[in-house]
Amino acid sequence: MSNTPTATATKDASNDDSNNTLESHIELGKRAFALRKYEEAVDHYGSALELKTAEGDDSSLEYANLLFVYGKALLENGISQSAVLGKEEAESALKKDDEAGQGSTSNAKSDRFHFGGDEDEEGVDLLGEAPIEEEGEEEDDGEDDLAAEPEDDFNAAWEVLDLARAIFEKDDSHESKLKLGDVYVALGDVSLETEKFDQAITDFTAAVKLKMELFPIYSRQIAEAHYKLSMTLDLTPGRLSDAIEHAAKALESVQARLAILRDAAGGNLVVPEASSNGKGKGRAVLEDDLMKEIESMSKEGLQSQIKEFEELETDLNLKLEDLKSTPENKESAPEQAEKELAAALNQKATVGASSATPLPVNDLTSMVRKKKAPPATAETGKRKAQESPERPSQEKKKSRVDEE
Repeated sequence: MSNTPTATATKDASNDDSNNTLESHIELGKRAFALRKYEEAVDHYGSALELKTAEGDDSSLEYANLLFVYGKALLENGISQSAVLGKEEAESALKKDDEAGQGSTSNAKSDRFHFGGDEDEEGVDLLGEAPIEEEGEEEDDGEDDLAAEPEDDFNAAWEVLDLARAIFEKDDSHESKLKLGDVYVALGDVSLETEKFDQAITDFTAAVKLKMELFPIYSRQIAEAHYKLSMTLDLTPGRLSDAIEHAAKALESVQARLAILRDAAGGNLVVPEASSNGKGKGRAVLEDDLMKEIESMSKEGLQSQIKEFEELETDLNLKLEDLKSTPENKESAPEQAEKELAAALNQKATVGASSATPLPVNDLTSMVRKKKAPPATAETGKRKAQESPERPSQEKKKSRVDEE
């Protein structure tokens, strides 16, 4: 009786309703994000935001929290799509080289250069199955469409996270300051992925300032913020000394954490004196909680974390030595790439003109990221990303909400 078509349809409708609530979409979004199903997380958080907006709530801290997790999901989805596209591009390029007799895999990799982002993000024709001469234009169109997908996510992530920033900045509570620090880190990550280094520096600097006020020096959040700022400064001409300074501070944070962990492992844990930075009850509570967490760790847990931070210390020492041995660069990464590209093309043209033997030609133009369009005018209360592309409105993407 309960299995009649009418009863089944009623049950399905009830399930659909229960899965279309604000709480259910948030929970499903969390689960999808934890499983690294970022596109699914984007859909659920987008639906949650639509429901929240329909309630007329578009300025509360709860709304800002939703914007933050939605922006993080968009960021991670953009990164994962870029990685997939880059892998396909690399495999396609290597396949073409093999078919054309242009050398081994190692040679293909050694000819590539990049700035910012991962090596596999470099643009090569995606639809390389068919001959280039016959379907070149169609392949280019397909490549542009596919490449636009992660770029759209990065653009939307910036808009969403910047709106969250504007809301959190209006609230002076300790919890909002904690969240604001995370928002600034996420904004910096977006700008770093899209190679807007000046904007990334602005946001990572704000994140460092906030986190230094909120967390003790041995918090891994301090080390992370300083390291990300150092990495971005390293990509910016004329900022090498600043990059060294923040890499050193990241190392200092890691070493402070190691000292506490080793003391805890030896049964000699002593709570360090509070820093002059960030005086306040909220910071004291965080510091106390962190010390209690370390104190309650098992021997195995302490040894595992000691090993982790020793590896971080080694990596940061190597990074610092590398930075100190690097000559100051007065040119930006794009300017360097353009020079190398011009030199490579001129060299090949000269060799080709002086020799009757055909030589393999590596298409370096596909390895330089396309220039972004001029920035769109920022809305009231929202910032304009430095040298950012024109961002599509939220209505143009599925599961996006009006405003961001």
